[in-house]
Amino acid sequence: MVYRVVLAGLLFVFLAASPLGAGEPAGPLVYSRRDAVLLRADGQTRQIGQGRQPALSPGARQAVWLEHGDDPARAQITLCDLATGNTSLLAKPGGYLGCPRFAPTGDEVLFTRRTEAGMSELWTVRPGGQPKRLARAGGSYGDDFFEPSYAPDGHILYQDMTHLYRLAPDGTVVSRRPLADFAQGGQGAFTSADRFTARPGTGALAFSRPVAGTPLFRKKVPDLSSALFLKDPQTGRISQLTPEHFTAFAPAWTPDGSALVFTGYTDGQAAAVWPFRLWLIRPGEAPVDLGPGEDPMPPAGP
Repeated sequence: MVYRVVLAGLLFVFLAASPLGAGEPAGPLVYSRRDAVLLRADGQTRQIGQGRQPALSPGARQAVWLEHGDDPARAQITLCDLATGNTSLLAKPGGYLGCPRFAPTGDEVLFTRRTEAGMSELWTVRPGGQPKRLARAGGSYGDDFFEPSYAPDGHILYQDMTHLYRLAPDGTVVSRRPLADFAQGGQGAFTSADRFTARPGTGALAFSRPVAGTPLFRKKVPDLSSALFLKDPQTGRISQLTPEHFTAFAPAWTPDGSALVFTGYTDGQAAAVWPFRLWLIRPGEAPVDLGPGEDPMPPAGP
């Protein structure tokens, strides 16, 4: 059912926001803060809905997000026209849903679906169309579809905690690489929360991976930390992007490939009731704090 979200009304609540700093992305950013979906653009932030795991279309004309993803009876993907504020149901195929992502062309949305029997699937849907299953876990597709993302060429990247997969838009498996190639003998196996994201224009891969963390982190949190890394496609060299005192995950490249946005917190913020913040980092520079939030996502595509 389509319902009107009034741009100047209570559902588009404007939050306090300072002008964009020198280290912030020039373009818009969508993210979640607890159960609110927020759009940050032109130095201001406004609420555009309720849900989690939002994403933006190329040109930031539309947004999608997940509502009730852990309730198979109510889980749905919601689509929002950002110019009008109109929202509509994009997909509700049943099951546990997650990770909605716009294709670089903007005409299709990818998402994960887990059946109540536990089977993991990848689905796609076009606005106004019916959802279609692209792949089901097992065989050549691996054991699961964790943190799928689109590469700029339209291929789909995901991992199953043992391998990194690349799918063609039609669901054909293009490549399958052991995650050990990205671990460098580091501590901790890849987790279901680790994401790979392809850098526009270069073919480099940024990814999150568990790390030991600093003594202060280990004192506060009885678990491994997480850091962001970058693998150069020409040399194969892997470099750590985030400082040692950061916990970092959920990376996504800005459309020009100049910077990553991610969720994370410093060791000083660790163990807080809700420590999650948005950050931007350009390779070789220090992270820039963008404020509280999770699941940051710049526009898809170039």
